[in-house]
Amino acid sequence: MVELSLIIEPDAEEPQAAEVYIDGAVGDKPYRFLLDSGAAKSALIFDAYTGAFQAQGQHGSSGVFARHSEDLITVPTIKVGSISRTNFTLVRMAKERGADAKSLIGMDFLQDLRCHFFFNESRVSVDEDAGAAVGDMHELITDSKYHPHVDVHFGAARANAVWDTGASMTIVDLETIKQYPSFFEPVGQSTGTDSTGHSMETPTFILSNVQIGDHVFPPHAVAGVDLSHVNSTVEIPMHLILGYSTLSHANWLFDFPRKQWAISKALWI
Repeated sequence: MVELSLIIEPDAEEPQAAEVYIDGAVGDKPYRFLLDSGAAKSALIFDAYTGAFQAQGQHGSSGVFARHSEDLITVPTIKVGSISRTNFTLVRMAKERGADAKSLIGMDFLQDLRCHFFFNESRVSVDEDAGAAVGDMHELITDSKYHPHVDVHFGAARANAVWDTGASMTIVDLETIKQYPSFFEPVGQSTGTDSTGHSMETPTFILSNVQIGDHVFPPHAVAGVDLSHVNSTVEIPMHLILGYSTLSHANWLFDFPRKQWAISKALWI
């Protein structure tokens, strides 16, 4: 069992939003990584160290607002705590991203791990063995890039959500909000930035009475976004992207290799 500290950085504009980071290293160089279960591939910022690696191809991906392509490089080692990978191929972010770019750990690093996220204690327990079940385990749906999908219920209706530690705030497709308006109270506007670095002003809502797993979550902030663009590029279309504003209300167990998940503790009870 490996215990890793989570570095929670609150959003300056949205009190319920935050980014979740973890410290690690590539080779002998330390990096702080955004912990991003919504990203297929891990990525590094462009700097003097990463700029020295020869590009081995291109990686295209779609953010919520835009699509982009960046270089692939292979690093000798990447390590978080005692968990390491050798000769690991990841994305090198474009130099033009500038100071706002963030290195990240994605599902290519996490897919073989059993991760228990204790958001109330700012830590994650990582195990490469099966371990004991925690609470009622649910089937975890993943696509070919290992994005984790869970069911969300608006009353009797089921919606599909990506469980995304890289999203500071939960995003809900605007069509879903139109379909289930009684669950959403409009409260204002917020500026969101997607994985490509593009920003956009989005409407915000208080989401109430939504059920995830066996729990009805307390009211919390979400952003409304048209997800039709990104859904046209993915295997499993999504109605929501569950980010920190939702995830922080519970502790979660994700057994990625065995495709199971559970809410181990509801933090509002």
